[in-house]
Amino acid sequence: MILSIQIKSLVLSFLYGIFYNFSFNIFYHLLFTRYSILNILTNLVFNIVIFGLYFYLLYIINNGIIHIYFFLALFLGFLVYSNKSVKLRVKWKKIRF
Repeated sequence: MILSIQIKSLVLSFLYGIFYNFSFNIFYHLLFTRYSILNILTNLVFNIVIFGLYFYLLYIINNGIIHIYFFLALFLGFLVYSNKSVKLRVKWKKIRF
């Protein structure tokens, strides 16, 4: 694979990790309810849609070639957003009266 395509794929994976965590935080109230069967179904549908979109974007960029370091970049983006969102929540709680 050409280096420029690998770099685009890594950047996409990193940014998509951030997007995944962001969308999970937004839809958290919809994904978890009192009913366990509904929880399983909504989480399953949410993850199928999110990762289906991820694989489609990878297909557009590099014809669907998947490497382990794309998943590592995805996980790194997830962790970066999660670390930043925790810091922002702590700052927001200190500011609020």
